[in-house]
Amino acid sequence: MKFIFTILFLFFFNFVSANENDNDEVEVINLHDSKSLDQMVLDNLNEDEETEEIVESSNEADEIETNDVEVKQIEISKNNFIQKNEISDFKNYFNNLQKIYSKTLQKELISTLENIELNLEVDKDRELFFLIIDYLQSIGHINKSYELIETNQLSDDKNLSFYIEVKLNYLLSTFQLNEACDFKEELNSNLKLDFFYLEKLDIFCLMLNDNFSEANLLNSILIETENNLDNFYQNLFSLISNSSEETNFNNQINNSIINKKLIFLYSAMTRIAELPFSYEFYELDKKNLSIPIILNQSSPIDLRIKAANESFLENSITVDSLAALYMSADFDSDQLNNPDETIKSFSENIELSMAFLFQLVNIQIFPNERLDVLIQFWDFAKEKNLEEIAYKLSINMLSSIEATSENIKFGTQIASAYIYNNNFESAINWIELYENAREVDSKSVYTRILLDLYSSNDLNSFINSINLTLNTYSYNQDLQNAELLYVLKAIMSLDIISDNNINLNKIFDDRSMPSIFLLKEINNSIIINDNEKFLFYSLISLNDKSWNKIHPEHLKYILNGYLKYKEGALFRNIILEVFKDYKFII
Repeated sequence: MKFIFTILFLFFFNFVSANENDNDEVEVINLHDSKSLDQMVLDNLNEDEETEEIVESSNEADEIETNDVEVKQIEISKNNFIQKNEISDFKNYFNNLQKIYSKTLQKELISTLENIELNLEVDKDRELFFLIIDYLQSIGHINKSYELIETNQLSDDKNLSFYIEVKLNYLLSTFQLNEACDFKEELNSNLKLDFFYLEKLDIFCLMLNDNFSEANLLNSILIETENNLDNFYQNLFSLISNSSEETNFNNQINNSIINKKLIFLYSAMTRIAELPFSYEFYELDKKNLSIPIILNQSSPIDLRIKAANESFLENSITVDSLAALYMSADFDSDQLNNPDETIKSFSENIELSMAFLFQLVNIQIFPNERLDVLIQFWDFAKEKNLEEIAYKLSINMLSSIEATSENIKFGTQIASAYIYNNNFESAINWIELYENAREVDSKSVYTRILLDLYSSNDLNSFINSINLTLNTYSYNQDLQNAELLYVLKAIMSLDIISDNNINLNKIFDDRSMPSIFLLKEINNSIIINDNEKFLFYSLISLNDKSWNKIHPEHLKYILNGYLKYKEGALFRNIILEVFKDYKFII
C-alpha cells in the first residue's frame, strides 16, 4: 500500500513540475533508468538560470526609464570603490568573506558580484573576474561560477585551466556526464590540469562508453606516470571496471586519502559505481556536493535528506524535489503502525524523523488524524529549527483542512503555515476564527506579529508593524532582549519602552568589536551613500558571526547602514533574521 501511495505521490509532483516548463532538457547519463528526482533537481537548476535571465530582461527597460538617479549612484559607487581598489585589496576582502551567515546579505553580495561590469580586455578586470569565480565556488556556489564563465569569452585567458576545471566540476556535480565528456574532447590536447584531472576524466569517459580495454591501457600508463598514486581514484576505477571485489573495496576506499581538488570527479564515479557517499565526503564541500549526494540513491537516505534540507534553504532545489525525496525514505508497516516507538528509535536522527512524520501525515485517511500528525510534524520541525521546511512541505495539505470546531484550536499553527507560504488572506481567516472561538491570547498575538512582519510590502509599513508589534507583544526583557530593543528603538525611532539601565553585574562585554578603522570606513560609506563599499566592509565585519553574537553597538552601525542601503530594500529581511537569531519573537 505504501509503495502504491509513494508512486502516486511522485507522479503528482512530476506532473506539476512537467507543466512548469516543457522546454528544459538536460541530457544525463545513467547506467539504469533515469529517476524522476534527477530530472526534478536538474530542471530546477536550469529554471533558476532562465528565470534570472527573464527577470533581468523584463526589468531592464523599467530600470532605464525610472531609475536614472539610481544608475548615477551605482556609477559613483563603482568609481569610488570597485575601480579605486587594487587586486590585492579584493584578495583580502574575499579572504574575509568566507562565512557570511546572513542569507539575505550573502545573496546580495553574490548578486553584486554577478553584476559588476568588467572589461576582460583590461588586466585588472581579468584578475578581478578570476577572484570572483574563485570566491563563488569557494562558498558553495559553483553554479554561479559556471554561469559567469559561460557568459564570457575566456579562450585566451591566462587562467583558462582554472575556468575549465570549474566548468568540468559543475557538469560532473550535476551528473551531466555527456556534456562533461564532450567538453573534454573539445579541449586542446596540450592542455594540462593538476593531478592528471583530464587523463582521469578521459579514462572515466571511456568506461562510460563501455570501452574498457582502452580505459585499462590508459590507466596503466597513468599508474606508471603519477608519482603519488591516487588510490581513491584507482579503487573507484577497479570497481567500475569490475576488476576488484566489492568486499575489499570498502576497506580500501576508507583508508584512501581524498584529493579535494578531484571530489567532483570522484562523486560522478561513485554514483556510476553505485556506491554510497559517506558523511566525511559530504563534509569536504557541503554546499557544492549537496546535489551529487541528493541524486546518489546508494547513499544513506538521512544523508541525502540532510543535503536536501540545506539545499532547499539555499533555494537550490524546489519543494517538489524535497517532498519527493522525503517520500522515498523506506519505512515498513510496523514502523508506520507504531509511530511513537518509531519516533523514539529516531531520536538521534533528525532527518529520518522529519521524513517519517511527513510520510505519516500523508498516509492518514481521516482528516482529524491527518491534522493531528501534521501538528506533530510542525512542532518537531520548529524544535529543530526546520519549521520553514515543514510549513513549505505542507502547502498541498493546507487547503484540505476544514474550519471545524475541533480544528479551530489549531488555528494559529495553521495560520503560521499559510504565512510561510505567503498566503496571508487565509492566514488572517484562521487567526480570526481562532480569536472568535477562544479570544485573543499569546498564541494569536504571536501569529499576528508573524503576519505583520512577513506581509509588510514597503519599509514604512514594516517599521510601523515593528512599532505596533513591540508595543503589543508581551516579551521578557532579559539582558539580550533589552539590548536588541535599545538598538531597534534608536535605529527606527520606535515609540517603545526599553530597559536601558546599567547592569553592574555585567560591566564588560565579551563580544568583540571591529577595529576603529573598519568602523570609520563603514560609517563614511553610509554618509556618502557608497553602497558597494558599505556592503563589502559591513560583511567583512560580520564574517563568521551570527546576528546574536555581534556587539550591540556593532549591530547598531550595521542596521543603520542597511536602513539606508538601496533605500532599505534589504532591511525587512535583515530584521527578520535578527529576530530569529535572538529568538525574540519568531
